[in-house]
Amino acid sequence: MSFRLRLIVMSALAVTVAIALVASTVYVLVRAQLYNELDRSLKDRTAQATYVKNLSSPTHCNVNLTSSLAGRLGGYYQTITATGDVLKHFGLPDGTRLPVTKRVRSMTTGRTDAFFTGVTIEIPRGKSVQKQGVRVYTSFLAPDCAIQVARPLTAVTQPLRRVAVALLVVSLGGIGLAVILGWIVAGMALRPVRNMTEASEHVARTRDLSRRIEMRGRDELARLARSFNTMLEALDLSLRSQRQLVADASHELRTPLTTVKTNVEVMLRAELPKEEQKEILRDVSQQIDELAVLVTDIVDLARGVEPNLEVEEVRLDLLVEQAVGRERRLSPRNVFVLDLKPCLVKGVPSRLERAVANLLDNACKWSPPDAEIEVAVEGGTVSVRDHGQGIDDEDLPFVFDRFYRAPSARALPGSGLGLAIVRQVAESHGGQVTVEQPSDGGALLSIVLPCLDESWRSP
Repeated sequence: MSFRLRLIVMSALAVTVAIALVASTVYVLVRAQLYNELDRSLKDRTAQATYVKNLSSPTHCNVNLTSSLAGRLGGYYQTITATGDVLKHFGLPDGTRLPVTKRVRSMTTGRTDAFFTGVTIEIPRGKSVQKQGVRVYTSFLAPDCAIQVARPLTAVTQPLRRVAVALLVVSLGGIGLAVILGWIVAGMALRPVRNMTEASEHVARTRDLSRRIEMRGRDELARLARSFNTMLEALDLSLRSQRQLVADASHELRTPLTTVKTNVEVMLRAELPKEEQKEILRDVSQQIDELAVLVTDIVDLARGVEPNLEVEEVRLDLLVEQAVGRERRLSPRNVFVLDLKPCLVKGVPSRLERAVANLLDNACKWSPPDAEIEVAVEGGTVSVRDHGQGIDDEDLPFVFDRFYRAPSARALPGSGLGLAIVRQVAESHGGQVTVEQPSDGGALLSIVLPCLDESWRSP
């Protein structure tokens, strides 16, 4: 069963329950009103039909009622004695009497209140007998005498039957109209869902992520459509970035692989002196090392931030201090000047260490021997400044792009991915990267991260 059909069925069931409740309430109210009218008419007929006079003895009672008056008033009448004998009756066919029970006989004492009952009497119809439901009002008439006035329940059942038929017709019509309107409303309400379904099927079929859903309004479906469009944009950007990474990686890998292949072919085709063979082998080893670094950087960029990495609070100043210590051992010719102020950030320690190490590697690559490399941490910002030749103005916008290498850097080792990894780490931690050219030369590269709390620092 489709979602649209389920929605229509649920709406129709809700409307059916509501209509059933309303119809039942109307039926009960009409029935109560009809019984009230019937009971009031029985009391009125009793008042008009009875008149007590000539009480010569305690058991004697007269009713000022004639057959003609009883016919005009309508209904059935009978008076009974304390012994249960029917003294007079009007309107009842011969042989038919209203039931006389113990409760009815007790009414002749005048010590109980008048009451209504519903009974069934048998009325002869030729050779057959017809049962008829009647409403009976029994009241005190005189000492040792009571009167019963009854009317057929058809005064109630017939109008109730007409009301029930009318309510049934209206209910069925309302349910049918609810189904039709539910079908229309469900189609209109689910149109955004249908558009999203078509868009997702289009993407799955064509791999085209450029399709978007047009949606207006601020309701839940509009928010869902906007979220879906945002997801498509993110997927489109990710796919284009992935394709660009693959294209750039293949281009960057082609050069060292070609060099390695050429050197190996030279060694296979010719008998070279041992010194030349050693030179070629050193060149091959260097190219393989560069390939290893390049592959590692490509994997890091392609992997991004793994969802299972644990995020924790990190003392950024201590992390930078440890990274500088490792870099000193790797680059003893460089001089590091530190200005580290305590700072607490939230992130993945291993990823932050990699970003800081790449900044330090870049500074070491461009710094002259024995030149100072200034490293500072303050307020969530890690700054690394070298005193090299600086960055040209036309290269500034592309410093953190993948595989970008300035013309002056193409002769140096590297793949052009180190600073791209720095930007990726910074952005994945809610921060950013910046690059500046100090007036006295060199370059200043920074990672700016959200600083959690500095209240613990001593004043």
